[in-house]
Amino acid sequence: MENHFDSTAARKAALRAQARAFLRQAGPERTDAWGRAMAGYLAESELWKKAGTVFCFVSTAREPSTRPLLELALAQGKTLCVPRTGPEGFMEAVPLTSLEQLTPARFGLLEPAPGLPALAPERLDLVVAPCLMAAPDGLRLGQGGGYYDRFLPRCHCPVVLLCPSALVQNDLPAEAHDRRADLVLTEQGFGFEG
Repeated sequence: MENHFDSTAARKAALRAQARAFLRQAGPERTDAWGRAMAGYLAESELWKKAGTVFCFVSTAREPSTRPLLELALAQGKTLCVPRTGPEGFMEAVPLTSLEQLTPARFGLLEPAPGLPALAPERLDLVVAPCLMAAPDGLRLGQGGGYYDRFLPRCHCPVVLLCPSALVQNDLPAEAHDRRADLVLTEQGFGFEG
């Protein structure tokens, strides 16, 4: 007989496969368009305007593009931090002064060079996080590595998920360690507001 953990893990795996297939088919034109739209909505929000220190993921080709947000944060003189991953699901926030400081890293990601110093997560004013799927109540389905599950509890600021509207699902499986975000932002605007 299947226990709750096994069925939750199986549901998460099936949903991840579904989301990855959708994102593969979306292509770079759509992911760029999603990213521009999301950046426009976020830039107009009070959360963004009040945030002096912003943590934002560096998107891959199969995610809504965060390049507009990264460039905007630097242009507006905000302290821009991006993720740098380590062993066993560890992630830290590293301030950048230029996107030229990003280098190829594991999982096909661009990350800050190892020598750049990190900033304590408690000092962040806003976190912009990725997901494969999100629920309207802010529940996040990530890639499964646990990096954000370990990082987000150390942050004391609002968390915004960037999620294409087609991947917002009402009923996502959850485990005790899954932390909800405060807002879900799609290419159509903000969804859930906690």
